[in-house]
Amino acid sequence: MSDATPALDEAFDRMARSGFELPNGFVNHGPMACEALAALGCDDVIDGWARRVARSGGTAVDSAAPVDFEWREALGDYRKLPEWIGHFERAIDDEGWSAVVEVWVPRLMPALAVALFHGAIRAAHAVRAIDATDTPARRAELARALAYWAARYSVGQPAPGQADGHEVRPAIIDAAVNGARHYLARPNIFNLHGVTGAMAVELMVDHISPEAGASGLAQVRAEHASLYRGTEQATASPGGGPRGAASPGGGPRGAASPGGGPRGAASP
Repeated sequence: MSDATPALDEAFDRMARSGFELPNGFVNHGPMACEALAALGCDDVIDGWARRVARSGGTAVDSAAPVDFEWREALGDYRKLPEWIGHFERAIDDEGWSAVVEVWVPRLMPALAVALFHGAIRAAHAVRAIDATDTPARRAELARALAYWAARYSVGQPAPGQADGHEVRPAIIDAAVNGARHYLARPNIFNLHGVTGAMAVELMVDHISPEAGASGLAQVRAEHASLYRGTEQATASPGGGPRGAASPGGGPRGAASPGGGPRGAASP
């Protein structure tokens, strides 16, 4: 594991000059992918990946110093993304990144599924990166990740205030495993991101209060109940493969085809 590699900082700096969303409407996966490569120890391919993503387009969004910024009114207002970036940059400098995460991840958790979970997913990758090594580039990426989540904020499925008395981390992992079974039965981009969205919460759960972690688990379960409603889970067949799995490209009517999807969906 080499998640403290300077190559990741250089990649974050490079990709800050690219857009949050690409011309095809998909979310820019570059920062998330490069952080995952660093966590896997694949330092030698980070720079090439970052350069390729930086060329893929999207309108760069620069930070703007917020003036009379009222965050409650700005939630979900994508026009205020520059001010959101400035807001989080200043908060991280003034309060420290861990304090900002502890306050803001629970505030944003009702919008866990917005942009097909990518606000939370990008924030989770940024949290893991800065937890490994606190650098200016990683602070800037955390500010941008939280800003995107806040600017795209839209309340998802209603969830109880907290989940029941299960241990939070194992329960979140169980939810991700169940989601993976749904994905194996119906492999489409929506079911896939139910898995990665749950694991994003798992990455952040140590950085928020136990009560907020339980609320995060409740939100995961609520989103999964909606996402996977009416679908079966794959089970092991005698031949070793998942029983009932759809053929490649298969999925329910309206599922994204290769190269297509809703705003925020990843291309395969």
